[in-house]
Amino acid sequence: MHALHQPAVCIIAQGAKRVMLRDEIYSYDASRFLVFSTDLPVSAQVTHASFHEPYLCFRLDLDPAEVSELVLQLGPPAAPRARTSRGLFLSNVTDGMLDAAIRIMRLLDSPEDAAMLAPLAARELVYRLLRSEQGERLAQIARADSHASRVMRAVTWLKTHFAEPLKVDDLARECCMSTSSLHHHFRAVTSMSPLQYQKQLRLQEARRLLLSDGIEVSRAGYTVGYESASQFSREYSRLFGLPPSKDVALRRP
Repeated sequence: MHALHQPAVCIIAQGAKRVMLRDEIYSYDASRFLVFSTDLPVSAQVTHASFHEPYLCFRLDLDPAEVSELVLQLGPPAAPRARTSRGLFLSNVTDGMLDAAIRIMRLLDSPEDAAMLAPLAARELVYRLLRSEQGERLAQIARADSHASRVMRAVTWLKTHFAEPLKVDDLARECCMSTSSLHHHFRAVTSMSPLQYQKQLRLQEARRLLLSDGIEVSRAGYTVGYESASQFSREYSRLFGLPPSKDVALRRP
């Protein structure tokens, strides 16, 4: 399954899964949690599930404003063990994180209490993420003067303007970075260049239009910014494994 995954923490309760960011594979189960600190185009596959033990996962979307507020209150988290800026990381689940997640889930049975108590438990979970061994990597996104924060600004711009022609020099100025600095730090966070990221956004949106809205293949390509139908078909096949028409025929009921 391909998707643009927004910032979130994912904790598996049962089963196992792997997430692919280009050629990087992140495999996790109930012993580890996965964090997306920025929007990333990924593919994912459940690797362990059965009829009697289905795959179950808890996901909490992360609000950058709330993360920033906690970072200001807490000060610098512990330094990460892995010196990387990647916007996707795994770490070991702690009892404190599980406790906060379970309390959020239990509030589903008490909607009259959820409005007041769920935000408190969610805030605690984010706090425990920031205090974890990888907390600094999440905190970097929240700091306005960090390279990771500027990359997130570029990601936000690309999500809004992915169908438009991209001039990387203009995007760098938009993010208050030099072109070379943007290339370097964007790849460090997302594992791809801004142009490659834009291509992923275009192709995923084209697939959504084809499968959900039922529009024609040529129109889908032009809608997301392709000027050449043959180029669109080639790049679609490279990402999804089939040409657009065959992919639609296979997946539609």
